[in-house]
Amino acid sequence: MLYHVIWSDLGLVEYDAARGLMNALRDASAGGGVPGHVIFLEHPPTITLGYSLKGDEGRSAIRSSDAELRAEGVKVELVDRGGKATYHGPGQVICYLMLSLKELRLGVKRYVGKLMEVVLGSLRDLGVPAELDPAYPGVWIRGAKVAAVGIKVADGITTHGFAVNLDPDLAKFRHIVPCGIADRPVTSLAALGIGTADRGSLRARLLAHMEQELKIELSYKAPEKVWSGIKREAG
Repeated sequence: MLYHVIWSDLGLVEYDAARGLMNALRDASAGGGVPGHVIFLEHPPTITLGYSLKGDEGRSAIRSSDAELRAEGVKVELVDRGGKATYHGPGQVICYLMLSLKELRLGVKRYVGKLMEVVLGSLRDLGVPAELDPAYPGVWIRGAKVAAVGIKVADGITTHGFAVNLDPDLAKFRHIVPCGIADRPVTSLAALGIGTADRGSLRARLLAHMEQELKIELSYKAPEKVWSGIKREAG
């Protein structure tokens, strides 16, 4: 029997609210015989700093002053995933996965590799010349990063996931050293003139490749039911 996973697309969600939901879905995904969860969403302009930067509070990864960030409405959040600094904003397809590695029968390293294969295969289905770089995580197009991957695993349950740059404001990336890589640019499908990909078609390919790569069975749940289900459990 395939591992059952529920998915939803929540649209634009403030980072702090999404973090609360992600942690609640992580808890709901723990234990044997219960479904995992996958959520797609976007965030308002937000810089997230992985736990490897908590010692210096991101000073080594943020290039702009607090005043500059406030002027552009960019929030900064310390998060509990691996990796360094990442920018999130409208125009990205962000995916958080709360899954049991035991149910997936995968180790952490292999799971991360599977996520990159999911993004890679999805982009190639859409005619995008995407590739992996053995020296750096993420997915790349002609030497520029188009998708970032960062996860956390606690008690065998994953959180966080990946973000694909469909058509975000790339100028916002100047505020950080993206993922700690100073000498590689960030790009998007729109910046490369790849107009065949929209949010719906990319999401459909990502879901198909998740089922293929992770050997899972996906079913849809409406966003309002995802939120209300968590509120009922909290109450």
